[in-house]
Amino acid sequence: MSGMTSGALARLAFWARGMTAIQDGRMEWPGFSYTDAEWARMRALAAPIGAGHYQLFTMVNAAIFIAIAALGIACVFLPLATLLFPVPAETSALKFSALLAACAFLIIGLGLPVSMRLSSMFLTSKEMRAGLVVEAGDEALAAKVSWQINRIMLIMCGLLVPGILLFIAYDIDAGPIITTLKWLAIVLMAVSVAVGALQQRKRS
Repeated sequence: MSGMTSGALARLAFWARGMTAIQDGRMEWPGFSYTDAEWARMRALAAPIGAGHYQLFTMVNAAIFIAIAALGIACVFLPLATLLFPVPAETSALKFSALLAACAFLIIGLGLPVSMRLSSMFLTSKEMRAGLVVEAGDEALAAKVSWQINRIMLIMCGLLVPGILLFIAYDIDAGPIITTLKWLAIVLMAVSVAVGALQQRKRS
């Protein structure tokens, strides 16, 4: 019926746990939309994963990904930058930005699946694996999730190049701008979480 492995199904279950939590909070993640049937399946997959277990998964996944990203910068980006641009003062902003975006896409595109694979492998118990049974459509759902992640990464890395060039062209002081945007994002996230929690409390 499907060539999907138990490990791949476990990774999909952890993903589903995060996405259903976002939906329960009446929030949306742009670029990640699913049909009613797909939401129903993700809820079934997410059911065996408790809140604490999922939080542990996110922390382990983040730690592994940060280690992979650091390795990618040290072993991929820096050697390539040194090789391609031996004289930093003569380096084209466009070429440097393109290399940075390409390496970011490569590191995230390879690092995130690896970190999720390792995290789910470490944190998926035998009981959880026994409770996860592959159904028709799971492989297609996993492929859809993978495509969505890659699409968002491609957009983000694509925007990185013109963003850097605009900062250089207009000689923008990024310090206060980045700080303002960071705090604005934190405030918006806090408001979103608070509203979602309030709405969930009202429903219960």
